[in-house]
Amino acid sequence: MGGLQYLIGVDGGGTGTRICISGLDGVELVRAEAGASALQQGIDKAWANILQAVRDGFSAIGVNSPDFSLCAVGLGMSGVHNRTWAAEFEASNPGFAKIIVETDGFSTLLGAHNGAHGAVIAVGTGSIGEGWLPDGQRVEVGGWGFPTSDEGSGAYLGLKAINHIQRLFDGRQPMTDFGRALLAEVGDTKEKIFDWMGKMKQGECASLSPIVVQYGEKDAVARGFLLDAGREIKIIGAALRTTAPDLPIALCGGGLSEAMRPYIPAAFLATTSRPQKDSCAGALILIHKAVSA
Repeated sequence: MGGLQYLIGVDGGGTGTRICISGLDGVELVRAEAGASALQQGIDKAWANILQAVRDGFSAIGVNSPDFSLCAVGLGMSGVHNRTWAAEFEASNPGFAKIIVETDGFSTLLGAHNGAHGAVIAVGTGSIGEGWLPDGQRVEVGGWGFPTSDEGSGAYLGLKAINHIQRLFDGRQPMTDFGRALLAEVGDTKEKIFDWMGKMKQGECASLSPIVVQYGEKDAVARGFLLDAGREIKIIGAALRTTAPDLPIALCGGGLSEAMRPYIPAAFLATTSRPQKDSCAGALILIHKAVSA
């Protein structure tokens, strides 16, 4: 594409936004971060945080007033399964020469296998399984969005935790150190708990997952939540391999993905790998492939 000077990869999620900038060779020059840009949190907010990260990235390499018309952007975004949101997001392009909007699952996949075919199970704030078969077929498992999907994720653990809080408060289960830690986070009165739940979105819900992980080895309820999440991750993997039993699967998602490993059924875990690169790098691979074709 004539006139391009820069490629940008964007990983837009429910907790934060990460971007990387390269020249036309696709070799990263810099990274930057900003607030959440999942589409379910609002199109304007998504673009505002993406642009904040992009400007910060350019500033770090000495470009203080970047010309977006010289940039092509690959975006791996949470929420693009909602085609209304995705169309509105694409229509709000603030002037980039070219944008390609994909699921954050697919950008994670491209990064995990360094642009090659395979599959991923991304476990973070939310979750999704995505496969790209050698014949070009795309397979998706999960990814229906919060609060009805995200099995095995931080938000999934958070929903279990908030239900546990309700049970503790009502006396349906005995109070433990795990319960006290959760109540310290959301509030120890019914009014405070209702207030917390009234503001609860995907990210807020996932914020309880570190407490679940912290108590996983010493509290039976927390461990049960983590084992449930681990089984959900295995189920996603089995569905991805329905038509390709030997499909390579990488478990992705950073901190939570690593923390979940002891709770994933061992036989399935042994057939998986860790990612080669991350979703941000995958979004850069996405746009590099597109402009190099």
